[in-house]
Amino acid sequence: MTVPQTYQIGVSYHQFHLTPFGVNPIIDSSLPAGPLLAFDPQVPGALIILTGGTDGPVDVTVHIGLEPLPDLAAAADGWDVGQQAAIPIEGDMYLVPLMGSGSTPLVYTPAAPGLHLVRVLARGRRAHHEGVDGPNEDYDITITPITADPGRQATAGDGLYIY
Repeated sequence: MTVPQTYQIGVSYHQFHLTPFGVNPIIDSSLPAGPLLAFDPQVPGALIILTGGTDGPVDVTVHIGLEPLPDLAAAADGWDVGQQAAIPIEGDMYLVPLMGSGSTPLVYTPAAPGLHLVRVLARGRRAHHEGVDGPNEDYDITITPITADPGRQATAGDGLYIY
């Protein structure tokens, strides 16, 4: 695992994105959104991370894994909710605030394009739901290359975004 990097990302409309540069995915309300992650079927390789706060900064730490990750349940100890999914990553990935609010840091450049597991852990979403002051939510994102899709997985959750 590489040295983690921490960022402060602006949230708008309960979300921020992990996407290629210039991509703004839109949640398709007809598709299931998880308690933490949503996808735009028009934009493969883009993730929408759902937040409790409507507007304001959140803290995001990004880890780049080089080996298989430990079990999600074990990794989620100390976090309110966790979810992971496999996505195709073809190039650079950025943390993107919705509505252009703030910086757009480059957080990952794959050694080779292909399937990657993205694990997101969060805490503070329920405690600060609808809040606008911050940072008051923490997110931990791990990205690692994989050869086979293990399927989308989630922990029990914090009760937000259960459809």
